[in-house]
Amino acid sequence: MTDWIKHNGGPQPVGDDVWVEVDEGHIDYLVGPARDFEWDRVEWFRWNIINQHLIDAARLEGIRLGLEAAAKAALLNSHAEPFDLKYIDAVWSSIRALDPATIAKEADQ
Repeated sequence: MTDWIKHNGGPQPVGDDVWVEVDEGHIDYLVGPARDFEWDRVEWFRWNIINQHLIDAARLEGIRLGLEAAAKAALLNSHAEPFDLKYIDAVWSSIRALDPATIAKEADQ
């Protein structure tokens, strides 16, 4: 779960299908897809994305799969001998050294 975000009215800050939890300052929080809320209401105090962990996990898996595809493409498009194990090991080692979480963090900045 992400941190609470203040919302003082205005447009919907996330996509329609993103599940959010809204705290209007009452006992119960409201939960549902973002499209179900009236985001231009000033009375809302704070909100958060309740499925952010799933979004983050999908993003990291996508980056990991992209790195794997990049390594395969590098090997297929290389001019190295087919059994040059040093080259293959160097490519895979350099790809393994990349951290999907670091790539995602850098992309957000």
